[in-house]
Amino acid sequence: MEQLTDMPADGAPPPARSSRALEGGVAAVAVVASIVVLLLARGIESRVDSGGLSPDWWPLVLGGTGLALSLALLVVGLTRPPAEREGVQAGTREGWFRAGLAIVLSVLFIEVWGAVGFVVPAVVYLLALAVIFGVRSWKFLLLFPLGVTALIYVLFDLLLRVPL
Repeated sequence: MEQLTDMPADGAPPPARSSRALEGGVAAVAVVASIVVLLLARGIESRVDSGGLSPDWWPLVLGGTGLALSLALLVVGLTRPPAEREGVQAGTREGWFRAGLAIVLSVLFIEVWGAVGFVVPAVVYLLALAVIFGVRSWKFLLLFPLGVTALIYVLFDLLLRVPL
């Protein structure tokens, strides 16, 4: 496993090393996640027989596609030399901290969404993620969370009638 490093004095993190274990591990996690999606999708029941596509159709398509692609990725990761990772920075303590913070915020967002609704938590969540990952432009910090939240709301709640 790659060793976490602090940023060097010049501020540029060291490049990431090639890793067969990393490629195989990521592909294996993707295979398991795709299988979970397929199993969960099979449990979706339709309350109304619409004669068209059932509610489990799209999750089954996504899960099946994910499984096929992740199996291909696993085969490639285990049979070929690891890919060069030029242009990819090695993990730093700051980067892992930001990633961990983003995961914690994601879990918190899901919990708050269930309690108070989608719109306000989504704006706050996207704003917080932008700040965590280094966005400093006030225009972006204002427009990005509002725009993405509005797009998701209009698409799912108004057009597709999927309650958020």
